Amino acid sequence: MMLKLTISVIAVALAASSCSTTLNTKKMNTDTTGLSVKIQSTNAIAVKNPTGKIRLYAVSAQIADVPATMILEKSFTANQIPFDLKLDLPKNHLKLIQPKVSDTEPIKYYVTLDWDSNGDGEKGKGDIAIDFNKKFPTVVIGQENEIFVAESK
Repeated sequence: MMLKLTISVIAVALAASSCSTTLNTKKMNTDTTGLSVKIQSTNAIAVKNPTGKIRLYAVSAQIADVPATMILEKSFTANQIPFDLKLDLPKNHLKLIQPKVSDTEPIKYYVTLDWDSNGDGEKGKGDIAIDFNKKFPTVVIGQENEIFVAESK
């Protein structure tokens, strides 16, 4: 009985370690220099102030409870939703990430919006914001990404 339990524990430990090893060996695509983000909504939203900002953040996918590093910030103008944004990464963006990451470490990227879309001079109620209930704003470098927004309540 004890031998079966020991073998089971060892099997689980080996399976878990092989999964994390696979994650660690995933090489990042450092040749890709940008990403595409489509901002969309499931409901019609009026845009009074078309000027906003999008920010791209990065953090190691293997570390929890550390702040992400802002990689870039870009102003945009959009009079309606949906709309597309193209973001060009800085050539040294991997070196910007804190804590430092290795070239084999998987990176998690996500975006934020700063948009006083109702034009009242304050960010908050009535403005367009990321709809976290629909989908977390994780993005993948080199792919088309969808970010869902909604009017803040």
